[in-house]
Amino acid sequence: MVNFLFALKYIARISPYYVSLSLGIVSFYLLFWLKRETIIKKIPGLKKLTIFILSTFLLFGLIIFKLIDVESLNVDRWSVITSFWDNYFKGDYVYLAKSNVGNYPGPMPFYFILALPFYFLKELGLLSLMGAIAFYYFLEKTVKLNPVNHIVLLLSLISLPYLWEVVCRSNVFFNGTIVLAVLVFFNNQNTFNAKKAILTGSLIGLVLSTRNVFVIPFIIAFVYAMKSKKITLKETLLIGIATVITFGITFVPFIWNHFDAFLTMNPFIIQSSFLMPFKFTLFFILTAFVAGLYCKTENEVYLYSGIVLFCTIAFYFIYWIYLLGYQKTFVDSFADISYFILCLPFALYYLVKEN
Repeated sequence: MVNFLFALKYIARISPYYVSLSLGIVSFYLLFWLKRETIIKKIPGLKKLTIFILSTFLLFGLIIFKLIDVESLNVDRWSVITSFWDNYFKGDYVYLAKSNVGNYPGPMPFYFILALPFYFLKELGLLSLMGAIAFYYFLEKTVKLNPVNHIVLLLSLISLPYLWEVVCRSNVFFNGTIVLAVLVFFNNQNTFNAKKAILTGSLIGLVLSTRNVFVIPFIIAFVYAMKSKKITLKETLLIGIATVITFGITFVPFIWNHFDAFLTMNPFIIQSSFLMPFKFTLFFILTAFVAGLYCKTENEVYLYSGIVLFCTIAFYFIYWIYLLGYQKTFVDSFADISYFILCLPFALYYLVKEN
């Protein structure tokens, strides 16, 4: 569905047959997945081939960065990061920085901290490429000796959303992958002593300090863990305290000497005003609690995380289409289609674990 939406939006710019072509592309992806066992049997050196394709893809990305001037892009995610750090190093308040098209920085502080090395390298597209590297490394470490890992990685590399990310120097897939890694770390713990609870809470606090929508997978995971008696209320509270403290600490370097400005402009205000009214956000948070109760296995935590994240962004699009119309919202990009990528690492990981 995510691939279909990306195809529909961008192929419409170059062909009047965009619906048929979009369906054709999605059918190819589906066929690739359905024939995964045949592909695995026919290509004995699939792992080596995957690593070769990944290396080629990374080289392709570097070439794209040289060919496509970042200033020519309509997507300003790279500029949001650049203006944020420019303001910080000038001693100005970071959340009053504006991108090259006039947008304020919406993500939380740790999002920008992750991007800092690439800011110094002056090529934020490298962070986009890190998405594929991080996802493949994560699969190989958590689901070892599984040939489906390579099928899923290949699907990711040829998917329109990820190709779009690389061209546009976006980093949603990488962001989702590190959140998924922390979610898996939490799910893999059989017991929680104080040290482990504080470590888990600290990791959750860091990744939540990227985008607040990622609270959804953790709500689902904690509800499932408590329902299955894997974690106690006391342990949940300890993890929650560590999460809140770590999350708060990430803000300190950026609001120091700027607290008054922080009260008037901060990522909570930006995200709540830009996406959709807070009452709808609360509905999807409630949906996450319900999804956690519906989970029957640990793997379904990843499935429902992907579904609820997808539905949240889909509703965000429907809300703005209702207010502004399809043309302005979808075609003219008032709503950000890249947010659909948020659900992909969770959905793909579910497929790997199920297979």
